[in-house]
Parts: sequence; structure tokens; C-alpha cells
Amino acid sequence: MKKAHVFLGSILVLAAIAFTGCGVSAHVEKDPSVDLKNYKTFAWLTDHNGSHKDGRNYQNFQEKNLKEMVNAQLEKNGWRMVRSNPDVLIDYDIMVENDVKNQSESVYSRPYVRYFYNPYTKRINSVYYPSQYMGENSYAVPYRSGTITLNFVDTKSNNLVWQGWAETEITNKRLQQDDMKKVVKAIFKKFNADVASR
Repeated sequence: MKKAHVFLGSILVLAAIAFTGCGVSAHVEKDPSVDLKNYKTFAWLTDHNGSHKDGRNYQNFQEKNLKEMVNAQLEKNGWRMVRSNPDVLIDYDIMVENDVKNQSESVYSRPYVRYFYNPYTKRINSVYYPSQYMGENSYAVPYRSGTITLNFVDTKSNNLVWQGWAETEITNKRLQQDDMKKVVKAIFKKFNADVASR
């Protein structure tokens, strides 16, 4: 019974490590003189200036999904979206590009058995040679990455006060809704930490 508990514990530890490795890491830059708690209202730059990305006059599904996700996160912090005189204007950028990551795997020799004749015992004996570590084999793996960047601009000073971005590996030509959820969640984990730190 004790062995079963140890085995189960090992499985849970390995699962936790694997889950952590699959997480999305976010990065931020901020104005250290600004306290994010002072902001209460926001608007999207694309809504504020009347045009969307690439000069479109309509909102596509990707933009709509991103705004809804960000709005929900900001509302959790007590922020409110307004049509006029916002404290902060939010701009975004979505980028998908082909990239290459380096991976490596351990290389081991093949185990083998050698046979020899012992003239003293007049018998054929065998010696087993186990597999041995030979080094690392490094190689490049192409992949597609999707990055979302959020920019927060103070409307009074017209200065960028906070920027957050995160990247994830994607399997499609564009960021899907599930990919965006992971990225936005990672960005706002950093945002919430910055709010709490002041």
C-alpha cells in the first residue's frame, strides 16, 4: 500500500512539472512612477478613433474576442469601459509568425552482449554491456508562434504607462479563441501582480 502511495505521488509530481512546462510566460514593461490603482475607466483606441486595425470600419471575430477577454479581466479589477474621457486608452497588436526552437535529446549507445570461450572451464560465457550515455543531439524544430501585446496609454499625459505581451505556440494560421484565452490570462497575471505591488 505504501508503494502505491509513493507511485501515485511520483505521478502527480511529474504531471505538475509537465503542466508547468506548458504554461505561457508573459512579460511586462511599466512606468514605475505610475500607480495602476489610480485608473478606473478605459476605452479601446480602435473604438476611440473610429477605425479598426488595417483601416477597417468593422470589428472581426478575433478583435471582438480579444476585447471581451480583456474587458472581463479589467472589470475584475474594478475598471469600467466608457465612451468618453477614459483614464486609459488600450491598444493591441496580434502577431503570428514562423519561428524555430532548438531542442535536444540524449543519445545512448545500444546495449550488447559479448561471448567468449573460457579454456579453463571449457565453457562459453557471456558479458552484458549496458547502454551508455553518448551526449546530446541538438536540432532545430520549426513552429508557428502567436503573440498578443497590450498597450495602456494615459490619456492625460499621452504616455505609455504599461505594456504586457505573451507568446504561445499555435497549430493554425491565426490565434484561435483558446490560444487567446491562455495568452490574455498570462498577461493579466502580471498585470494583477503590478496592481497589487503598489
